[in-house]
Amino acid sequence: MNNAANTVSEFSTIMIVEDDKVLSSLLKSYLEKSAYVVHQVFRGDHAARSQIKIQPDLIILDVALPGKDGYKVCHELRATYSGPILFLTSNSSEAEHLAAFNVGGDAFIVKPASPQLISANIDALLRRTKDRKQSSSRQKLTVGEITVTPSEQKCEVNGDEISLSVFEFELLSLLMFNAGKVLTRDDIYKLLLGREYDGSERSVDVRLSRLRDKLISQGVERTEVKTIWGKGYLLSSND
Repeated sequence: MNNAANTVSEFSTIMIVEDDKVLSSLLKSYLEKSAYVVHQVFRGDHAARSQIKIQPDLIILDVALPGKDGYKVCHELRATYSGPILFLTSNSSEAEHLAAFNVGGDAFIVKPASPQLISANIDALLRRTKDRKQSSSRQKLTVGEITVTPSEQKCEVNGDEISLSVFEFELLSLLMFNAGKVLTRDDIYKLLLGREYDGSERSVDVRLSRLRDKLISQGVERTEVKTIWGKGYLLSSND
């Protein structure tokens, strides 16, 4: 692994939630060679409690788990965990991808996949989180009832902190920094995902809808993420 990846991995903690003990152990061994600290969880219904105890920097989450499936686990985790969640599944369907993003996943890999590919995704997710923290100031940004502190990946609604996934936080921050301005889907894909919008992918739409619903459920009334049909999205406030 290159020096940049080693810088990301040093002291970073990974929690693998995977019932295939052979695959889990293979990943654990590979990641530990790259200076990650790795913990294994083999049941879905043990994941939330383990996360609180371990406090991982990133979670690898299988879909088909005993006790509780990965989608339910992810939804449960998002109540207390805002770090990256990387889904693993043997199903390559679009519906499976969208389901993973809809419950708060940040990335999706179809099994079988090599440890190298999984490790590369982990490095990218953690590097994005680290780069964001290093490049952001501690200045708070407020729009309506919502306040974000980029350097701490902290979001508050009416003074109360709420839990957002890495991508949800990045998406909300991008909209807040451009409040009152329409952001096209291509803008969002290029800025947050590093690629152009292909005209048909719906993953950002799904995650933006989930973010909108989460903000409303937390009491946001004066601030709104609007869909501008044929153009993109806009964050506006009635203040």
